[in-house]
Amino acid sequence: MKTKKRVAISDFLQVEEVVEAVKLFRDAKPGTFAVKCAEEIIMPILPRINKTLGQENHPLFLAYCVEYVFIQSGVKEKLKEEPNYERNGNHD
Repeated sequence: MKTKKRVAISDFLQVEEVVEAVKLFRDAKPGTFAVKCAEEIIMPILPRINKTLGQENHPLFLAYCVEYVFIQSGVKEKLKEEPNYERNGNHD
């Protein structure tokens, strides 16, 4: 029996790719993010993702995972907040 392993999006996307995905999520019309994310972000790096995770992955499934994490973490709402520079260590 094959066991499922838990994977975080940081396991297969680099910081720059997560930032691009957040921007895409912010700007996407409802119901369009997963397909756009799969095509624009995941497909170009799928060989690296497969190697990193040690298995073949479907880009749309990974995109749905990213979308789920963004929805659950409230990314769109957090993007509307003013940055807290003190919290982020920028005191200029």
